This record gives sequence, C-alpha cells and structure tokens, in this order.
Amino acid sequence: MVRGLYTAASGMLVAQSQADTIANNLANVNTNGFKQTLLQVQSAPSMDIYRFQNEPGTAPGNAVPGIPTATYVGNLGSGSQIYDTPASFSQGSLEQTGNPLDVAISGTNGFFTVGTGNGVRYTRDGQFLRDGNGLLATQDGQPVLGTNGLSIAVPNGPFTVGTDGTITQNGRNLGQLQITQFGNLTALRPEGDNFFVNTGNAGPSTATAASVQQGALEKSGTNVVRSMVDLINAERWFDTNQKMVQTQDDATEQAISAVGKTQH
Repeated sequence: MVRGLYTAASGMLVAQSQADTIANNLANVNTNGFKQTLLQVQSAPSMDIYRFQNEPGTAPGNAVPGIPTATYVGNLGSGSQIYDTPASFSQGSLEQTGNPLDVAISGTNGFFTVGTGNGVRYTRDGQFLRDGNGLLATQDGQPVLGTNGLSIAVPNGPFTVGTDGTITQNGRNLGQLQITQFGNLTALRPEGDNFFVNTGNAGPSTATAASVQQGALEKSGTNVVRSMVDLINAERWFDTNQKMVQTQDDATEQAISAVGKTQH
C-alpha cells in the first residue's frame, strides 16, 4: 500500500509539472519568436516480483530442501517521471509590421546570434532597435552579432536587410546578420529572456537555408487552444492521482487499525 502512495504521488508531481509548463507557454502567447516547451513523460523504473518458497519440487529447477526457491511472478510499475523538457521549434506565423528594425526568420532551423554578459545566445525574436551607440540590439539592449562576430552599427536613416541578412544603406554594406543553425536542436535549451543556449553538443553552423524578412516578426509558437485542452487534462490527471493517494492512505489506516485490534 505504501508503494501505491508513492506511485500516485509521482503522478501528481508530473501533472503539476505539466500544468506549470503549459502555464509558462500561455504566458508567452504574445512573446515574439517564443518556442513553446514540451513535457515528455516516461514510466518510472519497474520492479520484477518473485515468490520465494521452501517446498522443494514446486518451483522450476532443482530445489534444495531448506533453501527458498524463487518463482518469477511478473513486473510491477512504480509510476511516472519526467523524461525531458525540450522546446518545439515549429515555425510561428509571420506578421507584417512595416518597421525596418523588425526582422523575421523564415525556416525552423535558424536563430539570430546575440552577445550577452553570459556569452553568445540565440533567439528568434527579431524585434530590434538602435541602442545609444547606434548599434543593432535586442529590446533589452543586448548587441546583435554579425557574421564577423561583432556588433553591427546602423546609422540613422533608411536601410535594407536582404534575405541573407545583409544590411545595406545608401549602397554601403553595413554587415550581415549572423543566422546560426544547429545540427542537434534538442541540445538547444531555453534560458530565459527569450534566449536559447547551446548546452554543448548542438552543433552550431552559419551555413543556413533560412531566409530573413525585413519589416516582419515571427509570432509566438504557443497553440492557445491546444494548451488550454492540455491544461484541463493535467488538472484532471492531478485530481485522479490525489484521490488515489487518499484511497491508499485510508486503506493503510484501516490495515493498521485491524492489526491493532488483532493484537488485543
């Protein structure tokens, strides 16, 4: 019965994590370039169950008198656990803004490269601005990097961004946006502030087939309707496991009470 408590409790923990993950996705429904987080669940390690007995001849093999023999009964599960929390990199819809500082990437595998105090980070949010030094930057002031690994200076005045990320002004090449793609997207993890970080084996490369579109933004990848349905299911999952915990607790209490009465 105690094992049943742990099994049901593990289900409650997974359901709570599912609800938290969905809530975060919904909170970023209006965040440009946001990629929703998925929750992958797997079975917790199971256990093999054996029956031990002393009667020789009743178990397979050569039973020895006085030494228990083991007979395999079956497999017992022990609940569920979180396997991974990857991001879904499906393409979000592109919205035309007409702002020349807004840039969107068309293609699921391609990211703007940004220099931060913690190192190089990656984002799909192309809502840029000119900072106080005339450099192209994110909304929170982090410099957007070019293919040379340096910040890109964009003087005041009209400019164009080509489909390959090349920025020109009055026929002068100001630099080219560094659009990074990855051979292993599962190793690219969200870090906060709409940034992704390479955990070590994502395989970054600047040779990308993604194209850049000026005057547009990629909207959030959160599917609101699907997220609401999944949130309801997570709440039901939690409630079901909570009732199982209560049932197991009641059964344990009755068993203890019955043993106490028997002893008297």
